[in-house]
Amino acid sequence: MPISPLDDDLGVDDWEQMIDVNIKGVLYGIAAALPIFRKQGFGHFVNIASTAGHKTVPNQSVYSATRFAVRAISEGLRQDAGDKLRVTIISPGSSGQISRKL
Repeated sequence: MPISPLDDDLGVDDWEQMIDVNIKGVLYGIAAALPIFRKQGFGHFVNIASTAGHKTVPNQSVYSATRFAVRAISEGLRQDAGDKLRVTIISPGSSGQISRKL
């Protein structure tokens, strides 16, 4: 989770890595498991987002965006999945974030 202002040396490589891990990683995991879950008739996806996916704070724009994306993908999957597949989103945060009302 590299964090910095968007204009601070424009960490494009860091952005790409966050997108690859946080978004594409979730999508590839879904792509790998979904056919198996469908074939067996049940399954449970547990995706990790973050409190940053609920509220953006300074210096975390790109990280927050990737966590918002995990929430959106998970919600879409939940709606598409039907009643035989479960989808859970876990949004951990730092101790300072957890106590804040989001």
